[in-house]
Amino acid sequence: MNKSPITTHILNLESGLPAAGVLVKLLSADSQLISQAETDADGRIVLWPDELNLTPTDYKLHFAIADWYQAQGKKSFYPYVELVFSLEDLDRHYHVPLLLNAYGYSTYRGS
Repeated sequence: MNKSPITTHILNLESGLPAAGVLVKLLSADSQLISQAETDADGRIVLWPDELNLTPTDYKLHFAIADWYQAQGKKSFYPYVELVFSLEDLDRHYHVPLLLNAYGYSTYRGS
């Protein structure tokens, strides 16, 4: 399977399980929509539905977590999480994971 140059996944730290069905938007630094998708059963977006024409600049991943929590009958302190990151080398893969619970989150540069 091919994968996009930017991928992500979400792990729900409360349950220890992947967060499936979360809407994630890939945005330019000025918040223009590039593509959007929902995380799969493994909590991942490996392939965006739209072609990504990337340049070395800043991008955002916008995770609609309040909607996801609400669908489970739960609440979240954060209505969304937005991660801003910089692409420098377009020949490299950028994996941006989100570790999530209702009252906090963490991220890192994955592989």
